[in-house]
Amino acid sequence: MEKPNFLPGIDQYLEQVIDNKSITTKDLDYLIYKICGVTGLKYETSKIIVRTCFQEMRNAVLRGDVITITDFGKLFLSSPKTTNSKKRIFVKFKPYKSLLRKIND
Repeated sequence: MEKPNFLPGIDQYLEQVIDNKSITTKDLDYLIYKICGVTGLKYETSKIIVRTCFQEMRNAVLRGDVITITDFGKLFLSSPKTTNSKKRIFVKFKPYKSLLRKIND
């Protein structure tokens, strides 16, 4: 199996995000083990799947694409905002009504 070609610095990017709600590669272990249990795949294979998924989502958002996940919601870039004298662009999440109904029921 060919090793995936990640953009430079994905590990560093995930580890150095200052927001305390960010996902780190350590936090992804639960998801990796869940994939192992459900599919029977080895840990390393499951880790490649999870990291590739998040890498591709990151790449899509950086390109300005809208990520649509059925019955979940959309991730997209918001309009630029000025924060602390810096122009910043934020990623926003808009949940679908079906997800909100399940959460609120």
